[in-house]
Amino acid sequence: MNFKKMSLILCVLFISVSMFTIHSANASASGDFEDVSPKHEAYEEISYLVNLGVIKGYTENGKTYYKPYNKVTRGQAAKMVVVASGNKPLVVNKSSFSDVAVGTELSGYVERVAQLGFFATNIKGDFLPNKPLTRDEMSYVLTKAFKLDASKYENINSPFVDVGITHPYVQYVNTIYYNGITKGSGQNYNPNSQVTRAQFSLFVARAKSEKYRLELPVKDVDVPDTSQIIGSVQVTTDGLNIRNTKDSSSNSNIVGTVNKGEKLSVYAAEGDWLKVSSKDAYTYIYKTYAQFLDADGNTLGNVQKQVTTTQNINVYVKASSSSKIISTVNSKVKLPVYETVNGYYLTEVNDLPGYIVANSTEDVTVEQPSTPVPALKPAPTPDPITPPVTGDLLGRVTVDNLNIRKEANSTSTVLGKLSKGEYVQVNSINGYWAQVTFEGQTGYVHKSYLKLLNQSGNPLKDRIIIIDPGHGGKDPGTSFGSISEKNITLKVGTLVKNKLEAAGAKVLMPRTGDTFPTPQDRVDFTHANYGEIFVSIHVNSAANTAAQGTETYYAKTPGDMYEEDIDLATFVNNQIVNNLNMKNRKVKEEKHIVSANTNIPAILVELGFLTNSEDRAKMTDDQYVEQFAESIYKGILQYYAKQ
Repeated sequence: MNFKKMSLILCVLFISVSMFTIHSANASASGDFEDVSPKHEAYEEISYLVNLGVIKGYTENGKTYYKPYNKVTRGQAAKMVVVASGNKPLVVNKSSFSDVAVGTELSGYVERVAQLGFFATNIKGDFLPNKPLTRDEMSYVLTKAFKLDASKYENINSPFVDVGITHPYVQYVNTIYYNGITKGSGQNYNPNSQVTRAQFSLFVARAKSEKYRLELPVKDVDVPDTSQIIGSVQVTTDGLNIRNTKDSSSNSNIVGTVNKGEKLSVYAAEGDWLKVSSKDAYTYIYKTYAQFLDADGNTLGNVQKQVTTTQNINVYVKASSSSKIISTVNSKVKLPVYETVNGYYLTEVNDLPGYIVANSTEDVTVEQPSTPVPALKPAPTPDPITPPVTGDLLGRVTVDNLNIRKEANSTSTVLGKLSKGEYVQVNSINGYWAQVTFEGQTGYVHKSYLKLLNQSGNPLKDRIIIIDPGHGGKDPGTSFGSISEKNITLKVGTLVKNKLEAAGAKVLMPRTGDTFPTPQDRVDFTHANYGEIFVSIHVNSAANTAAQGTETYYAKTPGDMYEEDIDLATFVNNQIVNNLNMKNRKVKEEKHIVSANTNIPAILVELGFLTNSEDRAKMTDDQYVEQFAESIYKGILQYYAKQ
């Protein structure tokens, strides 16, 4: 055989072997799994990642399976994203995590993702490699591993109803949504659901390659139009929540807070809410905690006179007919006048300041006599021991700029405003509206903003008090052996209820047996029954059995007059600590749904630690249980006894 013929044969053999090798590799790498057919939704993505060496299957009885519906663990996800992002395992001499042994294959990948910040790892020293990865965790992993820009998706609404603005992963869920990596399930993202191997393949492939990305959704951000501003307000309290919807029953729509003195532009007044702008988006604040300013940014001051319209006239944002028209007022409407500016009257229509033409012959006539109209002026805080008004029932105002209205509804004409610390005579109460008299003028205020004080008899008589035994039903709370939190709280709560009722109070409980109302159910129950204060009773626990003592929480939100919360929390906490010789863990601020979402003074008291032998002995002894109840009762009595 000559050299040329031998070369030709070798060449053919080489090509044949090469073709076989390539075909075999592709067959294996293409996801040739028994349980993933070419019709599977993730077939192409699985094939893509297999070819990259990111994922592989399981060989059982000579066959290869992908097991697409198995859950992906945090350890498996760590390895996949390290490989997919083009990184290598990190070799270390000492493990960073107590549950990942150094020297193992897993260790290298876990150490690398920790170094690169791909996971929001547990700072207590556990990586939890065998724990299934959840969809919210996945959003963080993908954003970090594939260097997606998350900055533009901070503090904006999620497209999913189950991922609120305060969700810890909302920014990352937004990021993978707007980058075409996930579309969710209808309106839901299901953040707590565990990720399957098929799902993770889809997400990783989309994150790594534009080829597999979903059609990018349009990020619809309604940018405020400054030409539509109708006025400005100054915030009158610290910690006022800014929300992206007009709903105070949940914290999921809170996008930030503002403090006393800060000014905001107003685009609309919608019932009890003001539409304002924050972070380049329309948001809402509760109107009670804001004071309108004139066009120069000053407070309105006192009413100087009143005028009556003689025809339909426009109300302008500024003292100029070329400025935006806020509204039109019909003829024969009486309007207050705060000052005259360049031929315009500064007035107020439906709580909104604005300017009307000061033309007494055509547009308005001045009321006769033209003496200044008395206004409810802010007054120095009166001596709390000697209120300057009389009556069997007084109300001490707990917020600034509280409206007194002509009728018992939030859209009625405002007759004047009350300042924090002032006292009014309470004539009657219907639901949440109290008819009051102040400086000879009678009107209505929302009783949530009054501390109701009996001037004779027991301070607790007729007060509507909500006692909330924590947990219940399917939710036992913390447990120790056969001892459960839900039973302790119900026992103590029932005793407190009996003591308060004996003093003349009207007491209601969201649960009186072994049932489980949700936290929001408890809030709704409180509002439906016109509660005046709310006390939630709980039992603590800790990994450290040495932790012990009593602590009481309040929520610093505008809706619940947090200074009243602090008073109530302090009285209850101190009574328990002193009467039962408990360690004083003090009064603390922390937002719990039941305290933050109620627009009345509301607290959550942790009696003691079930995990501590000394505290546990007291909370399971009937004599001490009686003392816990007596202490809560005395704390509430002390709160109402304070004028």
